[in-house]
Amino acid sequence: MEDKDVLNVNDLDLLIKEKLIPFRERIIDSLAKKHPHIFSMIDAFISGKKNQVGLQVVEDGETVREYTFYLEGIRISKVEPGALSSEIHHPLLGVVKPYGVIERTVLAKMLNDEQSFIDEPFSTIARFLPNITIKFLL
Repeated sequence: MEDKDVLNVNDLDLLIKEKLIPFRERIIDSLAKKHPHIFSMIDAFISGKKNQVGLQVVEDGETVREYTFYLEGIRISKVEPGALSSEIHHPLLGVVKPYGVIERTVLAKMLNDEQSFIDEPFSTIARFLPNITIKFLL
């Protein structure tokens, strides 16, 4: 791994830990205030459950870094860089293992569009979804 690759990974780790996680928390808080009925249904469904969700960040189709987000209910309790794991406990399907694949530039655009996520969360999510691939671990 070249020095610039190490810097690239370190920058991405900071982006995930210092930008994405707080961004997600602010969006969740905003959703809870604006749509308490929807939020309470989601929260009741996953409250008290410990799940993991994976994220693979790519540039030009090449994997830059993988992450595992550990969830307690709807909140992220920990992020593990360099590991891709996913384990969501579904009441009907059992354990499913989805993870997202996103281009680094799309991730940066999402983070820069926070106000849209707060003002119009559903249409903003719909706008970004075509740029995110969902895959499953075996």
